[in-house]
Amino acid sequence: MGTPIVSEIRTRTRYTTSFGALYTAFVLCGFHWAMVAYINSSVLEQYVSNTTIGLLYSLSALLTIGSFLYISKILSRVGNFRITLLLGSIELLLLAGLASSTGLFLVLSLFVLHQCVVPLILFNLDIYMEEMIGGEEATTGTRRGLLLGLTSVAGALGPLVSGYLVDAAGGSFTLAYSGSAVVMMLFLFVLFRYFAHTGGTTLSEIAYLRSVCVFWGRKNLRNVFGAHALLQLFFVWTVIYIPLYLTTQTAFTWEEIGLVLFVGLLAYVIFEYPIGFIADRWWGEKEMMLIGFVVLSVSVAGSAFLEGASLGAWMAIAFATRVGASLVETTTESYFFKQTGSADAQLISFFRITRPLSYLIGALLGSAALVYMSLNTLFLALGIVLFLGVAFAIQIKDTK
Repeated sequence: MGTPIVSEIRTRTRYTTSFGALYTAFVLCGFHWAMVAYINSSVLEQYVSNTTIGLLYSLSALLTIGSFLYISKILSRVGNFRITLLLGSIELLLLAGLASSTGLFLVLSLFVLHQCVVPLILFNLDIYMEEMIGGEEATTGTRRGLLLGLTSVAGALGPLVSGYLVDAAGGSFTLAYSGSAVVMMLFLFVLFRYFAHTGGTTLSEIAYLRSVCVFWGRKNLRNVFGAHALLQLFFVWTVIYIPLYLTTQTAFTWEEIGLVLFVGLLAYVIFEYPIGFIADRWWGEKEMMLIGFVVLSVSVAGSAFLEGASLGAWMAIAFATRVGASLVETTTESYFFKQTGSADAQLISFFRITRPLSYLIGALLGSAALVYMSLNTLFLALGIVLFLGVAFAIQIKDTK
């Protein structure tokens, strides 16, 4: 009962690692993830039904949530560098297995673990970034916007590259997973080269239940958590069901599907850094978050009516949805991290739980909904749900 509500982070050695090295690590991790994120559901479709695919995503999300609840204790004993290195090495082995395995049980097991490991790596990189920003919270929006912009370049190129590799391999996904494994090797090299000297991070013990209560009792954090969770629900359904929609309901090749995803994801590249800069200097986050949810909900609902549409129409709607998502993502990230610091590791872990929690809920909802509706109708329902984000945005207190 006497333990602190949030963690106290203490760096063992003085921080000399540059933001450039940290951005590089984020970009490599994001690129390796993007290369396989949009093909995973199509790989699973070869083994199980669409309904079961959602259940597998939910299982991996449940494991991730459990891992987040204990990661602070692990960091206290092992340190940030060592645990990030371990997780990266595990991810490399998982990708190699997915590239070469064909057995049902092995493929499904490797996929579930792969989905669990990556969010934990990103959490550890977040801890590094909060340490490096320190007390300079006025730069949070700009730095987070730049980070999101850089990782968005990687995120846009990932599906484009993997689509080309899948077509080049005659429909096999082996080259895409192998390429992702190579990028993870580069990530591990950067980690060794620039972060080994930091010695890691230690965390004090955390009273988890009290931390949750405090988090929930802070109205602004609670609302930005809800807004971010809705955004993650959008990510879940687009990652799982858009590739299935495009491969089963259109005549597009994987190279064309990769082009659709690339054009859509370019919106993040174009808008996220300027949005973060504007949030720091002029508007704050509230207005842009609200606009983002309106654009996102309308465009997502519109995608339900694109069955049989041209490649150009799909690229246009994909871009529009990501314009809305970029507004929501940058403003929720910026707003949350302006309310927290490097000492708030547990609050950061709760915030990052929105991703696996949304995978858990979203995949279960998707599996249940597919019993009663078609793939395209899922996106009409999602557009309606996303409009709830307007209510969350209205209730937060703006930073400007």
